[in-house]
Amino acid sequence: MRRTVVQVVALVVGLLVLAAGAAVLWVQLASPPQWEVTQQGVVLTEEAAGAQVGVELLFVAIGAAVAAVWGLVAGFVLRRLGWVVVPLTVAATLAASVLTWRLGVLLGPDGPEAVRSPQLGDSISARLAVDSPASFVVWAIAGLVGVFVVTWAAGRRPDVSERSAPALHP
Repeated sequence: MRRTVVQVVALVVGLLVLAAGAAVLWVQLASPPQWEVTQQGVVLTEEAAGAQVGVELLFVAIGAAVAAVWGLVAGFVLRRLGWVVVPLTVAATLAASVLTWRLGVLLGPDGPEAVRSPQLGDSISARLAVDSPASFVVWAIAGLVGVFVVTWAAGRRPDVSERSAPALHP
């Protein structure tokens, strides 16, 4: 029992460390929309607003990869726990997605509200943002896919007792 608790804690802490790394990767790779300083004020063009979709898709892609790999590892290491791995995976991957999002916002650009005296013609990066709750849910789904792949693969292997049974050839 103690060993299982240690494994669960180690896996969850490992996922949270991966989530922090995912946040740094998201900040480095994301191209947030650019606000333009014009005579009318600070504006976001329709084309620039479309860049927000790319920021969110990148968050989803990074998260799906991290969560799926973690789900594979967790599914393998914790397979003895049975169904408990499913809610654990959902909770851990959702926590990781929120950590990545918040760290990404913290480490990313400050946005136009942080600029004190913008000059005409300046471009100001928007803050990183995740606008859809579905983006967080994708992390949980990807983690579950990893767990299900391990469960499926384990179910396809012959049982240990079948492999070690002596042949019954006369």
